[in-house]
Amino acid sequence: MHIRRCLAGTVMALAGLSLPATAHAQVPRADLGSPRARLAEPFSSLAGLRELSDGRLLAADAIEQSLWIIDPVRGTRDQLGRQGQGPGEYEMPGDLFALPGDSTLMLDRLNRRLTLILPDGRLSTSTISLRHPAGFPIFPRGVDAEGRIYFDLAGIMMPGLEDAAAAGRAPLLRWTLTAGAVDTLGFVQFPPMAGVTRPGEVRVELGGGPYQGRDEWSVTPDGRVGVARHQDYRVEWLATGRWSVSGPPIEYTPVKIGGAEKEAWADAMATRGLVVEEENGRRRVGRPPRPDVNRVEWPDVMPPFLAQAARATPEGELWVERAGPAGATQRVWDVFDQSGRRVRQVLLPPDRRIVGFGSGAVYVIRVDPDDLEWLEIYTR
Repeated sequence: MHIRRCLAGTVMALAGLSLPATAHAQVPRADLGSPRARLAEPFSSLAGLRELSDGRLLAADAIEQSLWIIDPVRGTRDQLGRQGQGPGEYEMPGDLFALPGDSTLMLDRLNRRLTLILPDGRLSTSTISLRHPAGFPIFPRGVDAEGRIYFDLAGIMMPGLEDAAAAGRAPLLRWTLTAGAVDTLGFVQFPPMAGVTRPGEVRVELGGGPYQGRDEWSVTPDGRVGVARHQDYRVEWLATGRWSVSGPPIEYTPVKIGGAEKEAWADAMATRGLVVEEENGRRRVGRPPRPDVNRVEWPDVMPPFLAQAARATPEGELWVERAGPAGATQRVWDVFDQSGRRVRQVLLPPDRRIVGFGSGAVYVIRVDPDDLEWLEIYTR
């Protein structure tokens, strides 16, 4: 990828309000209980989920390359749009970002755009390119109730950001479409990148090696960003202007990486990763081959949490899934309040993972032995 001009004017210092003292006290632990509903049909790879105001769901399946509107009460499931590159079409539906009035922004990575889904389920011809007019790529991670788009530049090496990328430090940005403005809310840490760029070049390395420590974050509807810091495990909330609040560090014992953890990572890559292939002139999404663990560089221990581990609730909590050893009998989620303090832990079986939140609801995927994904709905 190439750009015409450099990113400029995005650096903004943050005046932080910190809450010192390490968190020692035990917090309540509980599971989610029994699901209040289960969908009758599985997904191949649920890539996006959004709850509408009437309780229906929008769901995107990346491997099936399909978009659905689902009524859990009536048990109906109807497909929206169709596969393709034209208006009202998509090639790889992914994250579904809630907008006011039951409108939704759908991420379509293969078509490199965001598509507006109207409240009646029609796909608008209105789309947003995943390249900012200034030239840098956009990988959206959240949208607030005003329709502002949040993303970071972690894993991106480009003119003007070489030093930051080499240090593993990237701006976390908010794009206000109506004003055409991009603001920097803070910075996130990620595995440092090596090398330099040629004039006008942008290099993207979003994957990285296994069990790499990086900050994870998520956005609330009111525009606050909860950042889980991996170097000194804590949660920091960033908001509009020069303001932040940081909770106390969380003590933890790093998980050592042995043979079982290496094999577990390879299994996860083969069962949850995605690759794109050309087939008869059409692009298809599928699973990658299982990596050879002997050809991979491994750190000694895991970070406190892994990639894509942070999810914000509509009410403003941040849930962070902890890293655990292979064969663990439960998955542990730390729940943080709006001051950055851990207030409780939620436990899930190892074959389940959280994929989203709704009004008083937790949406969970259960993976069966055939790697099919079954959606369950819990009350929280």
